[in-house]
Amino acid sequence: MTRIRRFLTGLWPTRLMGQTVLLILIALFSAQIISALIIRSEAQDFYRGAESRFIAVRIAPIAVLMNDMPADQQDRIAGALSNRRLHVWMSDTPVVDRDDDDRDDERENGHDDDDHDDDHGRKSLASRITSELGDDIKGPVHVFRLRKDDDDHHEHGMPAHMRAAMQNSGMPGGPDAFRHDATVVSIGIAPGRWMNAALQSRPPQRLIRPDAWITFFITAVVISIMVIIALLRITRPLDALSGAARKLGRGEEVAPVPEEGPADVRDAIRTFNEMQHRLRTFVNERTKMLASISHDLRTPITSLRLRAEMLDERDTAESMIATLNDMQAMIEATLAFAREEQSGEPTRPTDLGGLLDAIADDLVTLGHQVEVDAGESVTYPCRALALRRALSNLIENAAIYGHQARVGLRMQNGAPEITIEDDGPGIPAGEMERIFEPFVRLDPSRNAETGGTGLGMSIARDIIRRHGGDIALANREGGGLRVTVCLPAAGNEN
Repeated sequence: MTRIRRFLTGLWPTRLMGQTVLLILIALFSAQIISALIIRSEAQDFYRGAESRFIAVRIAPIAVLMNDMPADQQDRIAGALSNRRLHVWMSDTPVVDRDDDDRDDERENGHDDDDHDDDHGRKSLASRITSELGDDIKGPVHVFRLRKDDDDHHEHGMPAHMRAAMQNSGMPGGPDAFRHDATVVSIGIAPGRWMNAALQSRPPQRLIRPDAWITFFITAVVISIMVIIALLRITRPLDALSGAARKLGRGEEVAPVPEEGPADVRDAIRTFNEMQHRLRTFVNERTKMLASISHDLRTPITSLRLRAEMLDERDTAESMIATLNDMQAMIEATLAFAREEQSGEPTRPTDLGGLLDAIADDLVTLGHQVEVDAGESVTYPCRALALRRALSNLIENAAIYGHQARVGLRMQNGAPEITIEDDGPGIPAGEMERIFEPFVRLDPSRNAETGGTGLGMSIARDIIRRHGGDIALANREGGGLRVTVCLPAAGNEN
């Protein structure tokens, strides 16, 4: 059952256009079937009435003809009038007698009224035949109506004497030749002389004829084309809006989306453009304020450093200078981040393997141990300078605190995945999320070479998330930390 559900789920379109077209086709097909069932039901009612009139008009003239013919020629004429659907023969006793009439009547009364309408029943047909005979024949008319579905049940099938009489009449195949409903009539044309006729009904019509399928196909194609054209007017602006929203979520500069499509879609696009403008204005103002504060703090920090150097107590002076250096490093990191936010770097294809090699070469030059294993060449659309800054922070942390950084690049389901492993002490499970908070340093050292500013991890995750990805931390078995950088597939990047 689960496999069937998965198979059906896989067939269901994921896009708005595909779902709409498929639903319309399903509705059109359902309407075609329902219409066919209604038309067939009405046609059956009409056909039964027409069939009754046809039998009366067909058989009555034959009976009149037989009545006018000499007895010795009646059998020959009956054989000449017989064909594939109609078999006529003469007999001394009626094939359908009154007991058969009563039995047929009881059989009809035992069925639903919808299936045996009185207008199509035995009595109605007998009355029609009598009316067509007029004054030429005054003999009784007996009718037996055989329904093929009843013939498969012995209690409702053709009586044995009737079957035997039809077999002896020379009817090709006998009553077994009936493939559909049939009517057997016995008309008394003279004392001791009966004309019998067995008429097979026409086969039931198909529920949906082949030409109806052609009409359905043409209608479905025309409607699908019209729906696709109408949906394109909706989906194109929505696709543009979706792409702009993804870029905005990654911090990219996004041009206003053209206001196209229906009124409600245009309203949504207009609202998005207004939101984007306000958000960009808010971020720029906050970034400028942050940059201004950081820049203005340089002067008092420099002044304090000069005063600290003039102190006579060298221990106190060195402690103050170390603190001021930490503050200066924080300010420089904040200014660098603010400048990067305001740079508006465009997205362009970048060789991730080459980017990682360049970062490793710089760190090796500084005396760190870094190894890069790029399993395959990966060209990825990104903001290269920002991504380099994020990866540099992560790899440098691994090299400093884990003594050695091993960097790997792999593709997972069409998306690049970068792993950074070290041999350090790892991070306590309760501190995994806290390490990404600004100015948080797990190393208690105040030395800038080991403690850092506490912004590296926060900036790295912010940049990665602006690219649509994320960072995951996990302690390795046997010691060390594994940092996993997952970026979205290139198709989801634009």
